[in-house]
Amino acid sequence: MRTKKEYKKEEKIGECFFIKEMSPIVFEKTNTSNTKSTKRVALFECICGKKFKCIISDIKSGNTKSCGCLRDAKIQQQGLKNKIHGRRNHPLYRMWQGMLRRCNNVQDGAYFNYGGRGIKVCDRWLNIDNFIEDMYPSYKLGLDIDRKNNDGNYNKINCRWATRKQNMNNTRRNRHVKYKGETKTVSEWSDILKISYKTLIYRLNNWNVEKAFTLKLQNNGMVR
Repeated sequence: MRTKKEYKKEEKIGECFFIKEMSPIVFEKTNTSNTKSTKRVALFECICGKKFKCIISDIKSGNTKSCGCLRDAKIQQQGLKNKIHGRRNHPLYRMWQGMLRRCNNVQDGAYFNYGGRGIKVCDRWLNIDNFIEDMYPSYKLGLDIDRKNNDGNYNKINCRWATRKQNMNNTRRNRHVKYKGETKTVSEWSDILKISYKTLIYRLNNWNVEKAFTLKLQNNGMVR
């Protein structure tokens, strides 16, 4: 069994300074793994003086070097901020901004499921003009950006437009159930079986798949 390494306050790890350990993050099963994984998390102090929460291994490996200030500086050096200002009203601006936050900003609520797992935005898409050039021709109102491989990065090859429901069906957090040789998400089975999503989740959490999928509903929506 590997010994858990203890860190001291103000100890330098990577480019940042350790302050205190916090509750770990437990990642659900992924497309490539059937087991859950746990990541140690700590509060760090950035070289700029700002405190932020991050996965310890990301700091040690150099995957995360700051609270986000270094990435902002890089973007500024590339002269992108002036370009961004003129794109704020573009239909893809908020999607582009959200994509960057999820992957680069450790303060973002979704960071641990994106940047925390090593998901990155390709260098080309750090420039919003390139993102618009690659993705806007196929965009339709109401669609969200979706990664084909949920363990892959944001880039032209791995991304497409999808409805919110398709996007949720493709998320790594969605539960997949195998029945009669077919594997689908609970949401997809809900549509096929004409059983509400919440009812189906309740059944699967308490019954076997056969009973959950075949027990008929009464007119009032309650099971017999």
